[in-house]
Amino acid sequence: WGQNGDECTVPLCEGERACLQDEVCVYPGLCRCKPGFYGYQCKTSCPPEFWGPDCREVCPCHPHGLCDPVTGVCSCLPNRWGNLCQNSCKCGRHGKCDPVYGNCTCEEGWWTSTCSKACQCHLGTSTCDQATGRCLCNKGFWGQRCSLRCNCYVSPCQQHTGTCQCQHGWWGPSCDRRCICNLSHADCDVQTGTCLCYPGYKEQFCNEPCDSGKYGSSCRRSCGHCEGGRSCSKEDGLCDACAPGWNGTRCDQPCPSGYYGHRCHNVCPRCRNMDPCDTETGACLHCDPGWTGPRCEKPCTDGTYGDGCRFLCKTCHHGHCDHVTGSCICLPGFQGESCNSTCPPNLYGMNCSATCDCGNHACHPATGACSRAGLLAGLLIPLCILILALLFCCCCCGRPVEGKEGYEFVI
Repeated sequence: WGQNGDECTVPLCEGERACLQDEVCVYPGLCRCKPGFYGYQCKTSCPPEFWGPDCREVCPCHPHGLCDPVTGVCSCLPNRWGNLCQNSCKCGRHGKCDPVYGNCTCEEGWWTSTCSKACQCHLGTSTCDQATGRCLCNKGFWGQRCSLRCNCYVSPCQQHTGTCQCQHGWWGPSCDRRCICNLSHADCDVQTGTCLCYPGYKEQFCNEPCDSGKYGSSCRRSCGHCEGGRSCSKEDGLCDACAPGWNGTRCDQPCPSGYYGHRCHNVCPRCRNMDPCDTETGACLHCDPGWTGPRCEKPCTDGTYGDGCRFLCKTCHHGHCDHVTGSCICLPGFQGESCNSTCPPNLYGMNCSATCDCGNHACHPATGACSRAGLLAGLLIPLCILILALLFCCCCCGRPVEGKEGYEFVI
């Protein structure tokens, strides 16, 4: 607050330049030093155990670490770790402690989690694995302590045996022989120098691509059934699409039983004894008796029947031959093995199995309709009887009427 004589005036910490250059306004009427400083004109840095504006905040990691005077973040002293430097390190004098996680980083030549054991490796030719103490040989050296020099030409050797591990393009016991293969398409055997072709290449030096229809290492394998007769990938034998009847990434697997065609999506027709159809076309090899056609969908024709439609039907006078059994199937009104006999007078229909309904008169053998003569007789006889009965009644029951000429019958 400002002072005017004996009275306080408006707060000083308002508007521009209310606080000094190194001060900040905390709230109206109160200026403090910027974080990390305190004292007259805010020129003095915070002591190690304090931080913040006017250095009023106590450092939580004191006395095992130092606080950042502005943010308060702890920086641990040697051999301390944790967010507040509350933990003691166990690295000993040959290790450095990670201030966040407490892990030890050993000096060269020391190992274990606390860096307490000396490595047994040959100095200058190896490094020591901090976790296991095992010697990791530098290139050109081998042995348990990496004290032996490799006898290899421009190649490393196996650490435990000293055997040369030839680099790409070299072979021989000392890896001093250059391969003569096309190294873009092959490796060479490190013991014999023989070219080992990559998939898709062949010949002695692996400089020739596979012929159409071949693939794999040295082109020894044949392509499957790719669509349109196209060749497969020379490296792995894959096809873009399969020919009808084939399946699999290399189109080398026939359609499963019961399926055929493109991608094996079509279901086979009913072949004889449920045999599989041709996986490419769907055609049946054999049909059930009485059926023919590529998919066994057509009955036998032209007077044939049976297995393969190989048998000729006998003559069926009023009917046709069953395409499966060869038996005659008679038209209505006929019977017999050759359908050459009409139905008996009182029977009609298919196989003469229905009974006529025409009284004592015959019916049509095919439809069962009664004949016209029988129908007229059946109608006229009752009609005549009715007329005669009426006339008889008129004659017997009539009487004369007086006062009239002649007679008038009154019923």
